[in-house]
Amino acid sequence: MLCTPVLAGAQAVIPMGPNGDIANAGWAQSRLNDGSNIESRAFSYPVTTKKVRLYLVDTAVKQTTTWGTWFKRNPKLTIALNKRVNSGNSATWSHGTKMLSIIAGPETGVALGTPIEVVVWDIYMGTDSAPRTDSGSIIVALDQIRLHHLTAATRMPGVICLASGSFTAAQSAGMEDAMNRMLSAGLTVVVSAGNSNADAGSYVPSAYGVKPGVICVGASGLNNQRFPTSNYGPAVDLYAPGEDVRALRYSAPKTGVYDYMDGTSPACALTAAAALVELSKYPTLTPAQVEANLRAAAYPAAGTPAPLLQVEAQPEVDSDGDGATDVLEEFFGSATANPAVLPLPPAVAAGNGQIAISFKMAADLFNPADPFVLTNGGTWGVQYSEDLDIWQDMTGTPVAGTAVDGMLPMSFTTPSATPKGYLRVLVNTPPVAAP
Repeated sequence: MLCTPVLAGAQAVIPMGPNGDIANAGWAQSRLNDGSNIESRAFSYPVTTKKVRLYLVDTAVKQTTTWGTWFKRNPKLTIALNKRVNSGNSATWSHGTKMLSIIAGPETGVALGTPIEVVVWDIYMGTDSAPRTDSGSIIVALDQIRLHHLTAATRMPGVICLASGSFTAAQSAGMEDAMNRMLSAGLTVVVSAGNSNADAGSYVPSAYGVKPGVICVGASGLNNQRFPTSNYGPAVDLYAPGEDVRALRYSAPKTGVYDYMDGTSPACALTAAAALVELSKYPTLTPAQVEANLRAAAYPAAGTPAPLLQVEAQPEVDSDGDGATDVLEEFFGSATANPAVLPLPPAVAAGNGQIAISFKMAADLFNPADPFVLTNGGTWGVQYSEDLDIWQDMTGTPVAGTAVDGMLPMSFTTPSATPKGYLRVLVNTPPVAAP
């Protein structure tokens, strides 16, 4: 990455390629990048552009000031609707709030680089200390989700995350029919395998993991073995981390301080995040294809009958080995085949309540009709951070100059009352065709 001093309080500008990085992500996120690397605690997440919709069938999600402010630290995450299936007001919040934090919450989330709209269906009665639901509430929620998906003003690829199930062996023709309706509507369904140390095929809805497009997830531990309480068997499609998985600190969200979850619930959340990323990369995939892609990319650990989930960042190709990826060199009009030629670092000026960042980019990539979308289908933007860990998209005005010798001067100005921190230019690769 390139760094350059910045004027008037801001400290650095970092052009950045197609992935995001968290240096201290905990074991669960890092294991998703490389199932064989037991020691790693770093996580690199893909940056994608197609907006997708998460249907979280769980408890309600806490959105009062403290929690809502916390989730807004991920600017790509929007909580659009919190719908209650049962009568009365929501009284259970903890589980769903933590699940969403694992899927896309700041610090703890997996799909941090993917634009996600969340629709929550609260199916729980009781309280956080004694939550309860039933198959009828789940079926009602699923049918309402199908209707929402088919009639929404903006259609998006969708993933259902459902980490609830029977505690005793059961069958349900109604639940199976509901699963079939979800698949017919094009919705990928991710369900937890359950925590009874038994055959997942004996419980609902985990039994329907045998259906292509219903992804049943078991829990694995720090040692890549099946977590002792996790259900297992032919219905389980994937295993994902389910031991000491970082989640939002529910009592009061705080940077660097976490709650930890065990079992197939966090494993289900991690897999739902991976499915959302996959659909954002390849929006036309069917539910069966989403499942097939996740299974094909999984790590075949010896201790689990089904493979371990992987979330692979897009490869950052650096053809000439000069430390600047080809994506960046093409954007900044540098040389991808000459290690002696690096992109010129952007310049920054701060003052009068605003920050202006200026640089030169390849003129043939500029799209005057939509300046942040490149002619090759990629995108770019400017982000801000106070700590080089949590990044926020900046809103501002791009102004193009006059191209000279194939290079276009570009400036980006944004209001800033306290211009202290870090800026980076984020360049996203063009979308790729579905495999």
